[in-house]
Amino acid sequence: MSASGLRSTARALRLRGERARFELWARRLDARLRRAGGRLKLDAPHGAHFYELPAVEVHPYGGKAGTLTIRLGEHVQLGRGQILDVWAAADNTLALGDRVTFRAGTRIQLRGGSVRIGEDSTIRDYCLLDAMDGGEIVLGARVQFGAQVALHALQRVQLGDDAAAGERVSIFDSDHRHDGSSTTNYEQPVAIAPVVIGANTFLGANSLLLRGVRMGPNGMLGGSSLVRGGEYPGGVLYAGSPAREIRPLAPDLGARPAERR
Repeated sequence: MSASGLRSTARALRLRGERARFELWARRLDARLRRAGGRLKLDAPHGAHFYELPAVEVHPYGGKAGTLTIRLGEHVQLGRGQILDVWAAADNTLALGDRVTFRAGTRIQLRGGSVRIGEDSTIRDYCLLDAMDGGEIVLGARVQFGAQVALHALQRVQLGDDAAAGERVSIFDSDHRHDGSSTTNYEQPVAIAPVVIGANTFLGANSLLLRGVRMGPNGMLGGSSLVRGGEYPGGVLYAGSPAREIRPLAPDLGARPAERR
């Protein structure tokens, strides 16, 4: 057998072993969910690629018989040290498009919520995706996250196609109110409003986006910005705490191109 033939055979054996390990992981996950009041619904005809399979934390919360639905496209890459944290007795969904890639240490918390990530997106090291009580995290195609990005959804956090978030960006679609009484903060009412980020928008490192933010496409947010709820038209650079408009990003269509020498 030629060298190329040997390589092809070795690759086929490796992929077959990878697929067998993934199927065993899924069967064990289903068994753990059933013991805690749930079940697994798996739609992953291509399996997944991985250095190691995710650790799973299953909790018997949610209040009813629940279903964890996992849909994986082709060539999904799972990262080292990845954690899947699930409430078994609630309905949860994890849907990953083709070629979605996770780096090391990412954590996905599904507490009665859903996480949907479009094709060719990359979630880098130690990111947190937290969806609960019907909340949805929806990422478009080709979304890019730097390390330690955190998304928390009680209703909806959405980023359009080609959006990007730098290191340590945090997005919350809810926050606790406080009336100044002795009632503990976690027993106070929660204010919720979806966060929607347009396509091809860049969010600078260390920025914080609060409930009700709606940013249009093709914009940019400067690093370490604080963005309060409201409308932010696309094609603009915003920065500051609180964030404000700095300048339009669209080129000056009236400017003449530089002459060639």
